[in-house]
Amino acid sequence: MAKLGVVSLGCSKNLVDTEVMLGQLIGAGWELTHDLREAQLILINTCGFIGPAKEESIRHILEAVQYKATDRGVCSKVVVTGCLVQRYAAELRQEIPEVDLWISLGEIGELAQLVENGPGHEPDLDRQPFLNDRNLRRFQATVPHLAYVKIAEGCNHRCSYCAIPLIKGKFRSRNPEAVLEEVKSLVQAGVREINLIAQDITMYGVDLQPRTNLTELLKKLIDQAGPAWIRLLYAYPSGITPELLRLMAEQPSVCNYLDLPIQHINGRILKLMNRHDSPELIKERLAEIRAALPGVVLRTSLIVGLPTETAAEFEELRQFVAEGFFQQLGVFAYSREEGTAAYSLKPQISAKEKERRRQLIMEEQREVTARFLEKQVGTRQIILVDQAQDGRGIGRTAGFAPEVDGVVSIAGMPGSAGRFILGEITGYEGYNLNAKYLTEG
Repeated sequence: MAKLGVVSLGCSKNLVDTEVMLGQLIGAGWELTHDLREAQLILINTCGFIGPAKEESIRHILEAVQYKATDRGVCSKVVVTGCLVQRYAAELRQEIPEVDLWISLGEIGELAQLVENGPGHEPDLDRQPFLNDRNLRRFQATVPHLAYVKIAEGCNHRCSYCAIPLIKGKFRSRNPEAVLEEVKSLVQAGVREINLIAQDITMYGVDLQPRTNLTELLKKLIDQAGPAWIRLLYAYPSGITPELLRLMAEQPSVCNYLDLPIQHINGRILKLMNRHDSPELIKERLAEIRAALPGVVLRTSLIVGLPTETAAEFEELRQFVAEGFFQQLGVFAYSREEGTAAYSLKPQISAKEKERRRQLIMEEQREVTARFLEKQVGTRQIILVDQAQDGRGIGRTAGFAPEVDGVVSIAGMPGSAGRFILGEITGYEGYNLNAKYLTEG
């Protein structure tokens, strides 16, 4: 059987596309290998979001084509898709002719057929990016008890720094029945945690006929699919409604956790970013969330070093972070992206200064997160076990999202991964908690 190797880069939304492509290829007879030296076909799903991600994608493409040399591997075909291809297909095809097949985002659902057809394909960049309303088979690349479910594609927000609308197009929701059937299938296969993802999940359903919303989708998933945990990732503050908060408070299966990407807190910078959530609205919504959901864990992402950001505006952001509104946080140095409104803004801030500001924000957040973790010590919490070996486990509470947040190291734990246990939190190190096993959850 011919072997397939894969490199999936970028965000969890990209990972879902990779899983769909793997499902097609494995269904067509390919066998997955984790050793690229053994692979006759190498598939790379690229990221094109910011500068470092683009550089990483190009590096992996260049490494992959080297496996076509007989002294490096047995590869006969390199296939590249993803955001980088959608944005720079013409340049990539000219600069890296060793790639056999370039696939646009709109062609992901036909990957297996395109591979079978062979070289000479012209990527159709005008097609809308793939949306899995047909529920094509997925090969789960995560641990078996965890899955990401993409409920929409694209973005309507048009933030001045962001290239995603240029790459992905307008926001399009998946059919709710398609989402329901996928979640049902995943739960039946043993998935315990469903992570709902989109560029902004609170916009779900605004483009559908009949119109629906995230709250109604959640009710359907809870009532008819019944996953143990549902986690909500990437929700704009302005889209958080009282109805959604009420559902989260009433339904124990919805994790008491929200990822709210606010990007900044200074009013001028938010306007320059073309963000529609004002500082006042952000703070008001945070207060409403905490009032409705006691003990909720909040995560956000920030950008520092947008052109013209002054020292005083950065200091306002730093002080806001220090106040501890968010228990989990990621921060990016601004990346200048062609075609975005912010590209021509002046003066640009030096890379050294942007990195200095990024590190200062993370220093503040480390103290905030430490205070949050310290409060967990002595509590008893339900933990989903991700890994288990030799009487120890690695898992997460409802307050830790996969990949981006910390983990819980569990001592004295019998059994295997993929189940819930009750543990007592005994301490913390860095961004992670320590716990001892008490009983099954």
